[in-house]
Amino acid sequence: KIIRGHHRYSYSCVWAALAETDADEENPDNVIAIYTQRSIPRLRRDCGKGDEDAWNREHIWAKSHGFPRDRQHAYTDIHHLRPADKSVNSDRSNYDFQTGGTPNRECSKCMEGNNTWEPPDAVKGEVARMTFYMAVRYEEGGDDSGGTPNLELVDRITTKPEPYLGYLTTMLEWHCKYPVSDKERRRNDKVYSWQGNRNFAIDHPEFVESIWNFECVQETPKIASEAETTGIFSAISRVFANLFGREVTKQIEEL
Repeated sequence: KIIRGHHRYSYSCVWAALAETDADEENPDNVIAIYTQRSIPRLRRDCGKGDEDAWNREHIWAKSHGFPRDRQHAYTDIHHLRPADKSVNSDRSNYDFQTGGTPNRECSKCMEGNNTWEPPDAVKGEVARMTFYMAVRYEEGGDDSGGTPNLELVDRITTKPEPYLGYLTTMLEWHCKYPVSDKERRRNDKVYSWQGNRNFAIDHPEFVESIWNFECVQETPKIASEAETTGIFSAISRVFANLFGREVTKQIEEL
């Protein structure tokens, strides 16, 4: 099982998971904040005491976009949860990812636009692949008995509570420009040790091209029109059938 059927933890337990998956490799007693890349003591968690430099749990796919309740599987899915500076997390809010804007007051390499957020170059590829994971993991809600809806990446500004996140074209561009790093692979391994499932976009970045029907060699990814595709799930089936044989399509729901 590559994607589906992961082991779930309570939201309070996610603190401990992130302290391991996002530990500062040069100082394991600290965690690395996703946007500022600051190293913050792992015990300096946001406990509601007004410490703006504490770290908290950032949902890369904003939880208000489809899964606002902690019983929904996506809410506690460690593959898209990252430590973040409390104040910077608040500034990112539930904005869509897109290029452009003005520098954030604390994260100078982050850009704030009109309801959009551009993270630093150092993490753009990671952000993109986390959103790809979410769109595939929760295609048609996945196997979530808690009620996560069908999550989709789109090319527009989104609003809560719709289960969409933008911008798909931007995510594809970042995926191409910023390939998978060894650090990203190590984190995938750590999350697997907790949840028992993996981010396919890290293990097989080429699957992203097949699922969304584009080529990284293009300067601007060309995405299939609605008439050219019948959805992510059927695309995933085609990918696995081509790679591993027709029989895999019978087992695709177990991913």
